[in-house]
Amino acid sequence: MSNDLLRWRKSADKEEWAALAQLVGTSVGYMNLIAYGVRRASPARAAAIEKGTKLIGKHTPVTKESLVFMNTREDAA
Repeated sequence: MSNDLLRWRKSADKEEWAALAQLVGTSVGYMNLIAYGVRRASPARAAAIEKGTKLIGKHTPVTKESLVFMNTREDAA
């Protein structure tokens, strides 16, 4: 499973990933579930992730559309 958030997660360090989770208002664990395709981000959470990745700014930002419309593991089964 590969998606925009997983790409961002792999390019970020542990502190940046934790900072993004804090900006989004969720836990690192829940962010991992979204990144690895176990959960799908709600439109509001996807917008917060997009905004957070733009604020951190070291890596190419994630788009909210790529999160809302991504396939989860259950979709692939």
